Amino acid sequence: MMEEGRMTFWGIALCNLKRRPFRTACLVTLVAALAFVLFSGSQITGSASNGVDGLSKRLGADILIVPKGYDQKLEGILLRGEPSAFYLDASWIEKIAGIEGIEAVSPQLFVASLNSYCCSVPLQLIGYEQSTDFIVEPWIKTALPKALADDEIVIGGLISGRTGDKITFFGREYRIAAKMGNTGTGFDASVFMNMDAARVAASDCAEKTGAAPPPDGSVSSLAVIVAEGFTASGVTGRINNEFDYGNSGVVPVAAKKIVDGVSGGLRALTGFFGALSAILWAVSLLVLCIAFSVMSNERKREFGILRSLGFTRKRLAALVLLESGAISLAGGAIGILLSAVMLLPFQTYIGEAVNMPYMQPTPAQFAATAAFALLLSFVTGPLASLPPAVKIGRSDAYTAIREGGL
Repeated sequence: MMEEGRMTFWGIALCNLKRRPFRTACLVTLVAALAFVLFSGSQITGSASNGVDGLSKRLGADILIVPKGYDQKLEGILLRGEPSAFYLDASWIEKIAGIEGIEAVSPQLFVASLNSYCCSVPLQLIGYEQSTDFIVEPWIKTALPKALADDEIVIGGLISGRTGDKITFFGREYRIAAKMGNTGTGFDASVFMNMDAARVAASDCAEKTGAAPPPDGSVSSLAVIVAEGFTASGVTGRINNEFDYGNSGVVPVAAKKIVDGVSGGLRALTGFFGALSAILWAVSLLVLCIAFSVMSNERKREFGILRSLGFTRKRLAALVLLESGAISLAGGAIGILLSAVMLLPFQTYIGEAVNMPYMQPTPAQFAATAAFALLLSFVTGPLASLPPAVKIGRSDAYTAIREGGL
């Protein structure tokens, strides 16, 4: 008998919602829009936050030295994997290493594979000095404990290919020795090789494209570790003073400045989605509150009859809350599902659109975000229906039936 009553209670709630399909659909759509924005905003800002964390961990250097005018190109390589090529005389290695407060210096060479007729894919090639490197090696040593041979490469997580496959750059084949996991940074769209192999690739590029070959022994950037007891800003100042900043041809870029710049963009993005979510939640709450009040007023005789048939005031109020909860739950689930369908296949494009490192959340983060969006969407309906539910609970059957009001 109790089970039958429970089924009747749920049946009444469902019948009430089905009786006005257009209005029910509109309310579900409103909640779905709220859930969509909540989930999408949380996913995008969470992915950007993961990317910023990945960038901070992967930079590995305190200061990066590049040719004057190429600091923006460097950020493009690090943040988005944008192919670039520029050169710095190798004599700068010893010059920079002689500055007080510098513990270690390691060069890198950038080769841009831009022409599809000579290469399998357009990518950023990065050569590094294995004997002095402290940026790439800590990142790849778990996947490749041995040194890279001249015909071997390590590819980022966004590049197609598996260990053992061959990939061609400027007519020369290289074997994939390892593939790294995604980091949310430009490294995901980069190819790593030893310095000798990178210099050969740079010469091959010049030969295939007709561009001027790089100077012998040249590099693209110098990664610098600051010694204990010194600061990156202080050492940067020493470099600028020592080599007449603006006329020396090199620019020191503090790694923290790059991370801070990206973090500022993340804060702006988070603030935008936060404000949008708050406004939409307030509007949804107001509209639902008005809608449930109107619905309750239209059903005044129905509530009076239910009271006369034995429904208690609490049970009648619970019926209204149940209906609003069903609307919110359905809308929340639909909004989250639509958001996931639209976001997941286009993670790479979204990362490019937000113009910052972008790393898809883990399954646990994804589930937590979905649960948060669903919970907030779900409580919106019952919260909005609380005033009419309280009013219903205070009414009596005789008055409701006779006067047709609550």
